[in-house]
Amino acid sequence: MPSDAGMKPPKRTELSSPEIETDLSRIQSLSREHDEENWEFRSWLKQNAPDDIDGIVQALSQKYFALIDCTQCANCCRSLQAEFKKSELHTIAETLGQSIKEFEKQFMSEGMVNPPCPMLDGKLCSIYDNRPEVCRSFPHLEKPLFTSRLMGVIDNVAICPIVFNAYEELKTKLAWPKGRRDLRH
Repeated sequence: MPSDAGMKPPKRTELSSPEIETDLSRIQSLSREHDEENWEFRSWLKQNAPDDIDGIVQALSQKYFALIDCTQCANCCRSLQAEFKKSELHTIAETLGQSIKEFEKQFMSEGMVNPPCPMLDGKLCSIYDNRPEVCRSFPHLEKPLFTSRLMGVIDNVAICPIVFNAYEELKTKLAWPKGRRDLRH
């Protein structure tokens, strides 16, 4: 964008709100503490989700993506197994200078890429522009049919700060009778 037109690239919002949790060890601890509550909320959502739940979750996802920089975390790349399409495997193996068979032998088991992801370089993806679809869409909050995917969402609450914060805020936003806990204690 030309700077003389008065337009500047969007600036990432700094994490300053005490309500946003980004500390992974705290998120994991809180997720364990809230496990029963998260499953109760899932059951409640299955019965009481508003018709526009996908839009509400998409807005929360976008909010937290703007506030949380994934490149400072990369916990998903360090901890999750991923299933890539054959065409993606070919590209990845080629990028790493290997055959698909070599890649599968070195980095995969039962059709899944083992963590940490072999393309992870520090906290950055070495093939970011060509990353597989499952990586592009993670943490999958913006996919349709949110309430049909809640088991996976609950699994990701302990892994991803975006999912953790979005799920906690969703409890408040939907006026879940048990409400959102104050996470700042």
